[in-house]
Formats: sequence, C-alpha cells, structure tokens
Amino acid sequence: MFLKINNYLKILCFFNLVSCSFIGKNNLILAAELPNQISLNEENSQKQILIKTPLENISQPKYFGDENFGDENSPIFLTQTTSTPPKDDHIATFIIGLNAGKRNIRDGVSVRGEVKDKDAINFDKWLIPYDDVLQTLKFTSKSISDHEVELRSPFKVIHFDTNKLHNDPELGLVLSTKEIKDIFGIESKFDWREYAIVFDVPEIKSDKSNNIEKKPVIITGLPKISPPNITLSMVEQRANLTGTTTSDLKNQGTLSAVGTILDSSWFLRLNQSDITDSKTWQLSDLQILKQTDSIDYYLGSQPTFWPSSSGGDFWGFTTIKRYGFSPFPTYGSGSANIGQRLQPERIYGTVTGRAPPGTLARLVKGLYKPTPIAEQLVDISGNYRFDNVPVGRQIGTNYQVLLYADGVLTAKPRVEDARFNLLPEQLSIGTSALIVSGGWKRHLNNNDFLGDFTQFSGGIKQRWGLTKDLTVGLGGIYDSSFQGLTELFYQPQKSPFRANISGLMGDKININTNLSWEQSPLKVTVSSVIADDIKLNTNVIWDGNPNFYATLSNDLKSTRYTFDFQILKHLKFNSNGDLSKDKNFGVGYSSSSRNSSTSALVNINTNAQLNWSLNQTLGKLSFNHSGNQSSTSSQLSYVFNPSQSLIFKYETLNSFQNANLLSTYWRYTSPMQTKYGENLWQGELGYRMGSLGTGLYGTLGTTILPGILLQARYEGVSLNSDQSSLSIQLVSSLGFQGGITPGDRQIERFRTQGGLLIKPFLDRNSNGKRDHNEEIYHDNSDFLMINNEPVTSLQLDIHKDNLIVRLPPGIYRVDLDPAGFPPDFQPAISTFAVQVVEGSYTPIFIPLQPAYTLAGTLTDSKGNPIGGAKVEAIDNSSKSSVISITNNAGVFYLEQLRQGTYQLKVNAKSAEPNTITIKADANTLQELNLKLP
Repeated sequence: MFLKINNYLKILCFFNLVSCSFIGKNNLILAAELPNQISLNEENSQKQILIKTPLENISQPKYFGDENFGDENSPIFLTQTTSTPPKDDHIATFIIGLNAGKRNIRDGVSVRGEVKDKDAINFDKWLIPYDDVLQTLKFTSKSISDHEVELRSPFKVIHFDTNKLHNDPELGLVLSTKEIKDIFGIESKFDWREYAIVFDVPEIKSDKSNNIEKKPVIITGLPKISPPNITLSMVEQRANLTGTTTSDLKNQGTLSAVGTILDSSWFLRLNQSDITDSKTWQLSDLQILKQTDSIDYYLGSQPTFWPSSSGGDFWGFTTIKRYGFSPFPTYGSGSANIGQRLQPERIYGTVTGRAPPGTLARLVKGLYKPTPIAEQLVDISGNYRFDNVPVGRQIGTNYQVLLYADGVLTAKPRVEDARFNLLPEQLSIGTSALIVSGGWKRHLNNNDFLGDFTQFSGGIKQRWGLTKDLTVGLGGIYDSSFQGLTELFYQPQKSPFRANISGLMGDKININTNLSWEQSPLKVTVSSVIADDIKLNTNVIWDGNPNFYATLSNDLKSTRYTFDFQILKHLKFNSNGDLSKDKNFGVGYSSSSRNSSTSALVNINTNAQLNWSLNQTLGKLSFNHSGNQSSTSSQLSYVFNPSQSLIFKYETLNSFQNANLLSTYWRYTSPMQTKYGENLWQGELGYRMGSLGTGLYGTLGTTILPGILLQARYEGVSLNSDQSSLSIQLVSSLGFQGGITPGDRQIERFRTQGGLLIKPFLDRNSNGKRDHNEEIYHDNSDFLMINNEPVTSLQLDIHKDNLIVRLPPGIYRVDLDPAGFPPDFQPAISTFAVQVVEGSYTPIFIPLQPAYTLAGTLTDSKGNPIGGAKVEAIDNSSKSSVISITNNAGVFYLEQLRQGTYQLKVNAKSAEPNTITIKADANTLQELNLKLP
C-alpha cells in the first residue's frame, strides 16, 4: 500500500514539475515583491511563531539567478534585512521526498529548486523548509533565548541563531542545501530514482541501557537469614626473618584475628618482637565495631576525633549519630576512619575545565559503559563547568569528561578525568551529625602485654548544615585540659572558593585555616596554623596549558617554585628550588615509535652538582642508566617473552671506597595471577661480582599454596657489604567459617566488610539439611542475583565446597535462578532476604531438592482423551498446587513436584486415582494416567 502511495506521489510530482515550467516568471516576481500581502499558510505561520522572531526581522532569501548568490566573499546568512528577489527569477517550488540514508523520513515536501531531465540544477542553492530539515536530520530544538536555539541530534549538538534563517514567501523559513552542509556537516544529493533529497545522516547505534529503570529492591515479607552471633572468621600470621653470616637469624611478626560478635566485628592484633617468645608479645589493637547508615559504635582501640597533643594511643568508646544523611562508606578499607564517617555519602562537587569553543563537554560516569550525567557546549570563554555533581563512593575517580570537537558526537572524543572542586565535610541544609567519645590514653612499656591506662580524655561535637553553602561544628574536649572546639566549612554555590577552618581554644589556642580558589587554569591555596607561633603557607598552581606548568609556594621563611615548559615536541625544560637558595635546572628529551622509545634527563643545581638518567628501548632490548656525583646505576635487559628476561646490572658507589658491583641474573614471572593481582610464581637467580667479593643472588615469591604468601631474598654480596644476607617474609591465613580452610590474606577488609558464604547441595531426602552423603553442587555458579543484579563468576570466590561473595553490611534480597540448577533438582525457596554484618560471612545453605514430573493422559469413562481440562495436584501439607492444561490428545505434565502426598483433581473434581505419594527413591519422571468417573 505504501509503495502505491509513493508511486502516486511521484506521478503528481512529475505533473507539478511540468506545470511549473509554464508558469510565468511575473507571477513569481509578484510573490517576491509583495511578501507581506501574501496570505501565508497556517503551517508556515506556526513555524514563525515557534521561532519567536518577527517576520519582518527575518531576511528574505537570495533567489536563483542572482549573480551574488553563493558568492564566496558574501556571508552565507543575511540577518536583519529584507531582500527583494530579482524579477527574472523563474525557479519554482515542487514536491519531493526527504530521505535519511535509505530511509524515507518525509513525503510530499515542497522545496524550491530545479530539475532538468534527471539532473538537479544548482543543487547547492535548493531551499528546504527549516522544520522539515530538523525532522529529517533527527534534530530537536530547545529555545535558549528569543533568537537562539540549541539543536541536538544523536550525532551532533550546536547552538544556532534563528535570525540567520531565510523566509521564503511560499515555503516559510528555509535553509539551502549548502547551508545545511556548513551548519550540520551533512552532505546531500538528489536521487531521481527515489525522487528525493538523500541526506547522508550518520548511523548511530542506539544504547538503551541508560533508559532501563532499575527495579525496586523489595524485601518486605521475605524469609530472612540472619548472621551468626559469634564467630572466629579468620586468623593471619605475618613473620619476617632476617640474618647475615655474622649475626643470628632474627624474627618478628604480627598475629591478627577477626570475627563477629552480636552483629558487630571484632579485631585483634598482637605485635611479636620474637615469635618464639610469647613474653615479648604486645597487644596492639582490640576493637569492636558496628557501622550503620544512621549510627556507629567503636569500642576499644581507636583514633580520637580531635588533634591530640598528649602521647599514647586512645582506648575507649565512641558513638556517631547522623541525622538526615548516610555516611561516606569505608567498606574494605580496614580500620575505622571516624573523620570520614562524619562526611555524607553523596557529596556535591563542581567539575571545571577548558576546551576550544564549540566543543561539547559531556560528563559521564564510568569509562567502559559511560552513563551521561550532564553536557555543555563550550562558549567563547573556553571554559566548561558542571555544578552539583553527585560524587559517591569513589571521589573524583569514577567520572570522566568526554570532549567532542565541534559538537560532533560521531567522532572519537578526547577523554579527561573529571577535576572536582570538593569540600567533603560539607553537609546539606537541615542535616547534622553528633559524635561523643570518652576513654583513656594507653602507654606501652617494654615486654608489657597490655600497657598502662592513665589519663582520661573525651569530647563531644555536633556538626550542622546551616545552608547550602555553610556547615559549622561546635563542641568541647578534655585532653589534659578543657578546650572549646569550632569548625567552619564554606563553599558558595557556583564559586571556585572554599574555606575550611577549625580550632581548639582553651589555655592554648590552635587554629587551622585552609582557603582555596580554583578556577582553571589557576589554583590558589592559603593554609595557616595559629598556635605558639604562626605558620602560613601559600601555594599558587598554574595548569592552563599542556605545555606549561608552574607552582609557587611560600611559608614566610622561603619561597619555592617548580616550572615545566615544553620547548619543542620532544624537548622539555624544568626547574625547581628555593628562590633565595639552591635551584635545579634540567632539560629532558623524549620520543617514541612503534618499536622503540627514548627518554633522557639532565639536571644541574646552583652548586654545580649533576644528576642524569637515560632510558632506551628497542624491541625486546632495553637500557637504563642513572647517576649523580656519588653513584651510578646501569642496566641492560632482554625480554625473551612476557614471563622471562635476562638482566645485566652494574652499580658504583664513590662514597664507599669506590665500590662497584656487577649483577647478572635471570628473571621469571608467571603469567597466572591471583584475583588480587599477585603472581603465582616470581623469582630472580644469578651471580654477582664486585669490589667486595663475589656470590650468588636470588629472590623467590610464590602464592601457589592457598592462603600462603612466601617471599625470600638471598645476597652473597652487595654493593656496600661483603656479608651474605637472607630475608624471608611469610604471610599465612586460615578461615574458620564452614570448617578450617585457607584464608585469602585480606584480613583487614573483614573489619568493615562481610559477605555471603553459599553452599548449594543436593538434598536427596528433602529434609532441608545436608546429610553426610549429600554432595555440594558446584557444576554451575551462574544462578545468583543480589538486589536484582546478576552475580557473575568474576565476583565470586569459588571454592571446592562453597561460593563466597564479599558485600558491605546491610540487608540484601537474594534470588536464585532455576536455570542455574539441574532440571531434576531445584531450590526449595528461591527468594529470601539476607543480613550481612562486618567481620564474617553469613552462611546460606541452599538445599536442592528433587523435582518430580508426572506425565500422562486424561480420559473419560469410555477411554476417550479429554482436551482443555485443568489437571491439578494439591500438596496435602502446604496446600500449594501445580496445574497443567491437557492438549487435544488429553496429555498433561505436572512439573516441579516435591516429595509428599498430593490430591489429584480435574476441573476441581476428583479423578481416578485421586491421590499419589512421591517418595525419595521415586523416579523424577513418572507416568500417571487419569480417568474421570
């Protein structure tokens, strides 16, 4: 049907073109001379209303036949003028199609131009209605001012002055094909077969991922799995052994343990001056920690929230209460950071930068699958700025700015890391935080396990977000004496200025001030400390050009500077030092190609002291050399493959009896790594010859044994010693959840992080417990969804009898995908909630119970099959039911049945037989024929 209509339109276009050839040119002249007397059609009137520009203020088009039209010296657009078309103009309007590539976008569009036979005459000067151009090129229009709009498409974004549009008395607001190319960068041509103007619109692959709304995480009403009350989760022993030919082997280490107690984590660390003598052991840390979104508890060893002037470490109790905001997470970062827990999780920063005018700056989150956050066309100032950017768990590292030259989105953008102007302590208006702390200072003596608790210290502080720009804090502390505490954090909206002021005032005054102004390319910071004396430090940084970087710093005693200047493409000059004292000057050279690279640096100071370096690579061969007045080091290496290389190294030390040392060794690094980036094997083996003797040299590192890291180093001789030496570092850890297993040597993470320990097993007798002969299911790990997000194998620690997922504390929704399990064994419960706490994994046992299928035929009393009937199996214990509808042959399948007794009904009536019992030893597929009495 569409093709027929299209053919009819082409026929009409042909007759219209023929009729236009007989129209007198005087008719067109009259239309051009009296534009205000012509009744414009409704469509054109609407176009002019949308643009909000008076008709008399929009320029009239230059018509075909005007000798000045399209002249290279004349502007493309005529603004704020009224042009009169020449009286000999004979170019008419006609109907044509508009295509974007092979797709027809608009049919029956009136344009002004001329076609002779199959050729377009003066195609660059054809006039096309403005709105039809936008629709065909997939541009949307957004008004910025009375005469300026932002035109946006999937491939380009520009600002356009609507005063530059022409007004055609018949077509309304128009653009020529040449202007379309100049403005939008889109080529076009006339296709006589399609009888259409074909625009070469770039094809953009649609990315619908950003438009998918995440499902809400619903845990209300779900069965809940709670963590254990008390656990010993992991123990880790670190040992260091060192010795020489003239000294005994010395050992020292640390012993750490972590676990859970009453939904909190506990952590213990012992310092061992001599691992073999327990009398030398000292208690370093003992802490119980509970962190939630609204409140935190710390009991035991911990830092103070105020700058302490008295010695010793602090042991006591601290609580933090937050009102109206969630804290900045510290999951996986080890020990508690009380200062960060007073900061909001979501910080609103400002991103600034520079780019050439006309560049589209797009702020995105995530580089591999970027999610657009905001974008801006860079104006004539060359600056871009994004205000109120929410910064989450990783400040300043999870945002990038994509810079598209000339707003062309199909071109490869330049990627820059987002530069944030942040004040992390700032709270939003109406929110606050309260912290209360009290305890004693501890002092350790030699061979004293616990130490002495002598001096009480404590404090209270509350911080308020008074306005969007201002956060203040007030409180008091006791630390040898009473002192008042004040804080002020100020960052005006849309301003590069920041202020951070804090102070303690009592018998002594200690005020810290940090002021900064950061407006690319200039950054100025002023820091001061007012205590017994005044300390002032001023820093100025200029970073406005990739070829020029400079800093200036003053602390009232001296003025220091750094200066880097790219003189030529491969040549750089640098200088640093004190303006009134020593200074350093250097010249650097660097170049690279596909198979080679060279870099060299020479520095000299005002005391005529030299230092230099040279680095050269050529294919698999590399040479490195560095030196100064007292020492030199040269190394030549050849890489056989990514795992093996041969190295020659020569060192000299003039300050030590002109010592020298030549080392030759082979280096091996295994290609396989642990999930934490550690090589399974790495080592060096060689021989040394020098002024102090000769000897073997070797290193060894391995993580091949689960839960153990071993590093060893042996030197038969060194540059400054003729003594052979041996050092060994051993780190071993054991996990104690679900049995004794090798640990992952990440014990610090457990202090603020937890996770799930998942054990799916084949529950053959359907009792919900793992019996001795029921094996763990580990054929597939892709069955887990947490908070509606699938968990991949890369996020799992896969062990022989369990799967481990590391998670921050909280309550999670867990869904089990039946497709990830054998068809004959399915989980009894597929959706539940799990609570995760610090210090341990929450065990989840997933009994995979046999799933039975009853298949058969339903017949009537005469043996005829019954189609379309509802066959139902009702569990006597749970009253749940499984339903199947028979096909025309009366065949039904009752699937996913568990062990037990079921009532059998057909269309809510009893059938024969009317019950069936499924036992543990039954076949998973059984035949059962039903009959209606």
